[in-house]
Parts: sequence; structure tokens; C-alpha cells
Amino acid sequence: MTEVKICGLRSEEDMRAAEGADYHGFVVATGTRRSLLVHQAGRLMARAARPTVAVTTSADPDFIASVAKVLRPHAVQLNGPVGKSAVQRLRSTIDCEIWMTVHIGHRAPEPDRGSIALVDCVVLDTASPDGGGSGAVHDHCISARLARTIEGKVSLAGGLTPENVEAAIRAVRPDIVDVSSGVESGGVKDALKIERFVGKVRTC
Repeated sequence: MTEVKICGLRSEEDMRAAEGADYHGFVVATGTRRSLLVHQAGRLMARAARPTVAVTTSADPDFIASVAKVLRPHAVQLNGPVGKSAVQRLRSTIDCEIWMTVHIGHRAPEPDRGSIALVDCVVLDTASPDGGGSGAVHDHCISARLARTIEGKVSLAGGLTPENVEAAIRAVRPDIVDVSSGVESGGVKDALKIERFVGKVRTC
């Protein structure tokens, strides 16, 4: 069964709305609209009823390790340009899962196969200047081809909504679907949209 990650949670109200999901995602220290300071994320993650994922665009393994040690998430998700040596270093310094984003779209770099082989989950997301989170859909034919070459878990992100998630799952067959803006209204998490999204995934 495909699991659900609701990302960009910023409050306890968001977390209550996302109780039906399998993972709660928190964007940490990126400077983007949904970003939390480390201490803010820590307060929320300590109350989470689901496994937590700390998402960062940092490429500094020392910073990422320090965040993981403070927040103690189920996983850290690397949305920045983190190479094989940095992933190897993180493997030796943190005790949570490591997820890595592979960006798909115009001018996106080729996937680093060496890094992919080291992580627990590969997140296939639409390329954007901010390292993901664009709310735009990419070509799922590309995602599907790439997903078939990955031995570990695959998470699909990028422009997913309650209206298109079923077709996306049929096309890519991911282990996890990851949504943020697609379950928001006016930039705020919408409990009804989250419920609809989770319901659609559960029927696939």
C-alpha cells in the first residue's frame, strides 16, 4: 500500500489535520515560506503522532547532522546538492533514515547513482530554484522509468493533489506520495483537502 507524507507542517493544527497520514514532514532552516527554525520544529516534532521527516536544502553534512541530533526525526530528507561523500559521512554520524531528493525537469542534473545507492528513500520531485516545493507536476513517465531502477523506497512529490494522485500512483507506483501545497487553501493546510488526498491514496 502506498503511504502518505504531508509536508510543510507548521503548527499543531496542521499536525491534527494530517493525523491520517503516515509521515509528518517539517521544513527546517531553509528560509522558504514553510520553513521553521530548528527550535520551532523541535517543539512540534516532539508532539507528532506520526514518524517525522526533517526536510532541509542544506548541503553541509555537519549542519544536517546537528539538526538530526537535536530533532531526532525518523528521517532527514536532503533537498540540496548533497554528494556521495557527504551521504557517507551522514551515515556514520546520524542514526535515522536518510532520504534524498532527485529533481526532475528542465535542466535538472543527472541523478547521482552513487548517492542513491546509499539512501533509504529517493524522493522524485519537480525541479525548482528552491530545491523542490514548487507545486508543479513533472513528467511521470520520467519518474516511472527512474523508479524502476531504484532498489530502495521511492517517494513521489511535485504538484500532487486529491484530483491527480490516483493517476500519479498508477503511473509511477511509488512507496510514498508526498504533498504540501496540493492540500492547502490560501497557503494554509486544509483539513478537508488532506482528508480527501489520504482517502484517494488509500483506495489505490
